[in-house]
Amino acid sequence: MSRITKTLLTVLFFAVVIIIGAGLVISAFWNDGFDIKRPREIGVYNSPNGEYELVFEQMGDPQWPFGPTEVRLTLKTDDGDVIRQVDATLYNDGANAGEGNIVSVVWNDDDVTVILRAAEMEDKEVTLPYNGV
Repeated sequence: MSRITKTLLTVLFFAVVIIIGAGLVISAFWNDGFDIKRPREIGVYNSPNGEYELVFEQMGDPQWPFGPTEVRLTLKTDDGDVIRQVDATLYNDGANAGEGNIVSVVWNDDDVTVILRAAEMEDKEVTLPYNGV
């Protein structure tokens, strides 16, 4: 085999390896292989007596192109101690979560009740108990 043929085969081999590697990286991004669910705070709701707060966060980005959005409701004391966390899924045509996704927050004696709303789902009621329940 001549020197030119060996050089061409070596270059071709590395080109194929680079193309395959790039394809794998693109595929991983496409399928959320590197999806890091960093929370993004949407809103904070305080209890009438000031003892508790409810934090509404979006976890990562909506699934592309028109998939669901993962959200988290976290109930905390006024000192910042976490009492409860509830993860939920919003089916909102691939849109980011917003304050409009919470229809109501009702502070009861033993729990807080939240109603979540999105375009492609029925309203969802989430109850987070506190006071040791």
